[in-house]
Amino acid sequence: MKPSCCARFVKGTFEMTWELAGQMLEVCNCGLLCPCWMDLTAPPDRGWCGTAILFDIERVNVGGLDVAGRKVVMAAEIPGAFANGNFTVHLYVDEGASAEQLRALEQLFTGQLGGPMAALGPAVTTLLPTRVARIMVQHGEIVTAMVSEAGRLQWAPRYDPGGRATKVKAAEAMAAFGIIEGHPAKTAGSQWSDPDMRSWSGDSGMMSRFTWRG
Repeated sequence: MKPSCCARFVKGTFEMTWELAGQMLEVCNCGLLCPCWMDLTAPPDRGWCGTAILFDIERVNVGGLDVAGRKVVMAAEIPGAFANGNFTVHLYVDEGASAEQLRALEQLFTGQLGGPMAALGPAVTTLLPTRVARIMVQHGEIVTAMVSEAGRLQWAPRYDPGGRATKVKAAEAMAAFGIIEGHPAKTAGSQWSDPDMRSWSGDSGMMSRFTWRG
């Protein structure tokens, strides 16, 4: 699988009309619930954050191109508090994407078309070449995902003793990703190992729905 080398986080004028919607599944190396969700200046549990965010795309139109059904994983290494930036980011795009779809997804997830990823751009110091990967997702009571050789991720939604879903609303980091509400999840057993980043495991996860437009 050949990586793409043309993606980069940018700021500029965004002229293309687009819409992207689906499920956003986040897991990181914190022990319970990543403090970044509540306070972007809070230090991560282990002093640094390793995270992987799966975007399971259900509806998308990028300048007339339909890329629904594709999956993207954004892995990041953050050396301290989210607000301090200096992120290293690695994008994984599923191998089912055509060359045209790959270009469109790179544009979306590196901020070239605006939206939340453009706002994130100034925090990204290093963007590794996009990797085309086999991304397999299985939905059920527990959601599981395999990302080629890089990671095995899983989310078990949290509930109270009465069976009501645990929810977080209007948290600080949610605004950064353009989402309003999240469902915290147990992610024990998740592992990420990228040769260009630090390996990690953890038990912090958030499951959300998103709709972005530009």
